[in-house]
Amino acid sequence: MRAPPGAAARNVAMTVAVIAATSLLSGCFGYNRSARRWAYVADAVLIAGGGAVIAVDVTSTESPCVPDAMNNGCAYRSPVHGAVIAGAVLAAAGLVGIVLNATRDEVKTSR
Repeated sequence: MRAPPGAAARNVAMTVAVIAATSLLSGCFGYNRSARRWAYVADAVLIAGGGAVIAVDVTSTESPCVPDAMNNGCAYRSPVHGAVIAGAVLAAAGLVGIVLNATRDEVKTSR
């Protein structure tokens, strides 16, 4: 059985989204020097994941719509849809994390 068109692109997008969500769960805001370095790594992963989701969605091809004799069967699809929005949200979260890390004071611990 053959996969429907665009299935590979959706699988790649889902993989990138899972990686980005995992890095988001790790925390993107550093409270000391070491944590800040790792937070920058997680923020970079979010930005790269968002860019990859957008790139995969934009470059994936869908099968052309072939209407029937009455010109029915083709539905309109907006150029701004779920994958593009998800990629933009991931990239924006990474940018916000970088800005917050750069402007946040270090927390002094008593260790």
